[in-house]
Amino acid sequence: MQTSNTLQATLGQSSGAVRIGLNHGYAFDGDSVQLDAELLVTNPEEAADQEWALQLWACEAPFNGQPVAAAKIAELPVGALDAASPAWVSAFTAACPPAGQAGHSMVLVLAAGRNGQFDQVLDYANFPRTETFVQPRLVGNTGFSVGETTVSLSADGIENPRSADNLSGTLSLELWALGAPYSNGIPEGVQLAASNIGSLAGQNGWQGLALDLPLAARPAGTWHIALLLREWTAFGYVTRDFTNFALPLSWEAEAVAAPAAKPTAKAKTAAKPAGASPKAAVKPAKATTTPGSVSVNKASEAELAAVKGLPKAVASAIIAARPFKTLDELVKLKGMGVKMLDKLKGSLSL
Repeated sequence: MQTSNTLQATLGQSSGAVRIGLNHGYAFDGDSVQLDAELLVTNPEEAADQEWALQLWACEAPFNGQPVAAAKIAELPVGALDAASPAWVSAFTAACPPAGQAGHSMVLVLAAGRNGQFDQVLDYANFPRTETFVQPRLVGNTGFSVGETTVSLSADGIENPRSADNLSGTLSLELWALGAPYSNGIPEGVQLAASNIGSLAGQNGWQGLALDLPLAARPAGTWHIALLLREWTAFGYVTRDFTNFALPLSWEAEAVAAPAAKPTAKAKTAAKPAGASPKAAVKPAKATTTPGSVSVNKASEAELAAVKGLPKAVASAIIAARPFKTLDELVKLKGMGVKMLDKLKGSLSL
């Protein structure tokens, strides 16, 4: 659910059909947030013609309708609205705070759309208080070095500043090659290395981390490098903190061997000795599935079902839900648990 975006008001749309009233607010409770708002329907006919949702955004600066870098961290669909609709909406919905340790300007947005897609920002309300989210974070300096086949990661510390009884989900330290510096949401690039480092109790931390990991890929091109601290949640892994490194990293494309030259003349067939029995034709070996070669985005349902340990019902669910940006998204499918996904990761790819 964690998304990175630009928030801006919808141009050329009437914003008078429904408005956010003076009474509105939000309150976080773990991975959920309660959204409260008084909604004023001033044009029932126009309001009933669309679907509506309340959204909570974290922005770099207070929102004034102009484009601003922001992360949508919660959305509460409220359906169609008309004159008979309740004037007060109050409900809990899933929340996924943005990564990093910066303060954010919080904005309540009234959005319209259809079929569950709410992309028309028709009204909004800024909250006066800046919000800083309490979540696992990197402490001090971080670093990395890349060899031919290995990656070394270092961090002065990792801490969980939540309350003492709040045990984090499994934390993962990951190095990524990205097309642009990381800001928020699902990383879009190539994962170079990753290590699950365990869960961390609230008000506790680790110091002096140094990890030597296998290098998972050497993607051709020049990349921005980011170290991500991610936490396992009900949505899969979400990024809690990150470091963008100043110097980019480049790899050259791997050389491709040229095909063997074809003979210019047909070779003459040697005469068979008299009485010699013909040799039996050698059947080609049956192709087998190589670990990591079954693509969850491209393989057929039969190919997925043939993967050892992957139930047919889950293979059908993969077909219905794809495409996927990361393998971790598979855990959201019915029938796919964390343990099953860990066992299957060696046999699946994007």
